[in-house]
Amino acid sequence: MSDSAQSSKDGYFVDETGAAAFNTSFTLMLAKLQKEVVSQYISPSNTHRFRHGGDWNHPGAPEAIGGGMQTHSAIVETQFQDLVDNDLGAIDRSAQHLIEAMHRQFAQMLYSTVSAACDQTGNTVDAKAEGSLEDAFMAMIEKIQFSADKNGKVNLPEVHVAPDTGARMIAALEATSPEYKDRLEVIKARKIEEALGREVERKAKFVCYGDDA
Repeated sequence: MSDSAQSSKDGYFVDETGAAAFNTSFTLMLAKLQKEVVSQYISPSNTHRFRHGGDWNHPGAPEAIGGGMQTHSAIVETQFQDLVDNDLGAIDRSAQHLIEAMHRQFAQMLYSTVSAACDQTGNTVDAKAEGSLEDAFMAMIEKIQFSADKNGKVNLPEVHVAPDTGARMIAALEATSPEYKDRLEVIKARKIEEALGREVERKAKFVCYGDDA
């Protein structure tokens, strides 16, 4: 049998155009879902993508923790019976499996990276050493530098903790004295003022903003 005849026979049940269109559509759907996963942790305005094998680095701050590409992977299996039954639900199940795997791996990477950066800089708080969750929370707020966006809006920091720790922390904060709450508000006000001041200084470095921006 000639090569052309064999190729024609092998591809009799293959729709190359349809397969390519499906693969493209499926990949775009996964990319959209992956962005939704990332946006649960990081604002889309603060995320960047790069398509090479280099590392993140900060030439102006060589001591800053660097980072590189990390591989996330997942295996999807399609059961033969699903094909026989023309079960289109297999597509959604496969996508859901991939998203769950990516979500889990991204969260692990994010928290391990943040933990490594905090350990490197010493920007950590020991709840046991502080004596209580509310005192640890106060110490944490003191260590955090608030940031202002380009519109001058200061975004308060988010607290990510395990569900059981979060419940205990909320209960501890709700039970604090008025003096504690007043002190916390004073710290927040100072941090917000400092953040706005840094943003004014940042904009002053660019001629297009001017002194009144």
